Amino acid sequence: MELPFTNFKLTGFSGCLLSIPALLFVGIAGVIGQQFYDEISPYIIIVATLAVLGVIISYGKSANKTHADDIKNYKDLQEELKHITVKYNANISELETSYKNEIKGLSNISKLTQKSTIRSNYSSKYTATRKAYEKERDQYQMVWKATHGGIKLKNIWQMLFFIGFVLILGACSFSMGVTMEPEEPATEITALMQSRTWSADNIPMPHMTDGSLYVSNPDSILSQNVVDSINVVLRQMDEQFDIESAMIIVGHIENDDPIAMVRGVYQKYGVGKNNRGLVIVVGYLDHSYFIAPGRALEGDLTDLESDQLARTYLIPSMKAELPDSGMLYLARGTYALFAEKDMPVMSSLTNTYNGQEDEEDTESMIIMLIFTVLLGGWAYYANSMSRKLGFNSTSQTRLRANPFIDYTTAAIAAGSVLGSSRSSSHSSGGWGGGSSHIGGGYGGGSWGGGGAGGRW
Repeated sequence: MELPFTNFKLTGFSGCLLSIPALLFVGIAGVIGQQFYDEISPYIIIVATLAVLGVIISYGKSANKTHADDIKNYKDLQEELKHITVKYNANISELETSYKNEIKGLSNISKLTQKSTIRSNYSSKYTATRKAYEKERDQYQMVWKATHGGIKLKNIWQMLFFIGFVLILGACSFSMGVTMEPEEPATEITALMQSRTWSADNIPMPHMTDGSLYVSNPDSILSQNVVDSINVVLRQMDEQFDIESAMIIVGHIENDDPIAMVRGVYQKYGVGKNNRGLVIVVGYLDHSYFIAPGRALEGDLTDLESDQLARTYLIPSMKAELPDSGMLYLARGTYALFAEKDMPVMSSLTNTYNGQEDEEDTESMIIMLIFTVLLGGWAYYANSMSRKLGFNSTSQTRLRANPFIDYTTAAIAAGSVLGSSRSSSHSSGGWGGGSSHIGGGYGGGSWGGGGAGGRW
């Protein structure tokens, strides 16, 4: 484990010792916050958080004066590492110049036959240079550590950074609990939906047997004609944009944890060819949801866009107890986003639920935005202070990448393999998923942790 914005690494065991209580603190803060619903203003928590961060910064600056020698020693270390790196980067530049001159002196025919061999030889020389650089760098750092021993100031600051992050996250969790009204238990539901929960281990996945089906609706919350319509939309996404989907809506999610279910579905079923998957999980009676694009799809469907889709279509419909509308328009809106078409417009639902809830949602968004800015500001301060004190390496202490790798050839080869794989996938059905609609199964994709979720 590496503490934020430092180069100080902890062992796996000690990292867990720090992470576990930090996560517990954040979780407990949210639970305690719910107990004080509407009794404590979240803005008081924000002011208190800023005050504590001010105390942390003051303590850190006081430590700078007490341990001024540590700052000088670290800066000396960075200067020497910079000197070593500059020297070896110059050697690499000389190799690159020599390579270009050697290639330039060849005839056109010789270039075709010898260029690859010459490039390989220079790549080997680069590897030898890198090993020499790493050896000299590591030897110097070893001597420096033996001479200076433990640097107390760095340990102080990295712990202050860590405490600051945990404090902000805990205060955010507490404040969101304060603004979250305890939900009334659902009444008009069947006994079966009340008694069972769903997870990645027991959820039925129709796409595994029929490549044209993407919706899992085991509690029959959605009507069949709506399920059929959604399947058509998601099939179009699969065929036109190579996006494999799994849209899941159930009464109760196991442990009321849609993120865990998303993670489990990706791990168990591998949703998404070439990591272009999309998993949407909704716990209708839990009032929770999560929209999770696959690892390679996060650039096309950002967290902000996922959140906007949910707030535009899913949340208003679910508050109005119209799950058919919510899920269908969510599917259509997602398709329109990828197709770069006008987003569909739902009929007004504002009169079907209490407008006060809108105000609560707005306040929650404001609070979340404030803490997001606060967290980003603390991250920027931590990074700046680490560089100022010499704790972090700069780009000047990084060796140049190997300039003799033929990235164009490698990319063409990789593209050929992927193209062959995709062609095979579309023609064979099986694990290729939706395009052929023969058989079923997903394409072995994974989740990078992106997306958006929440409650209504």
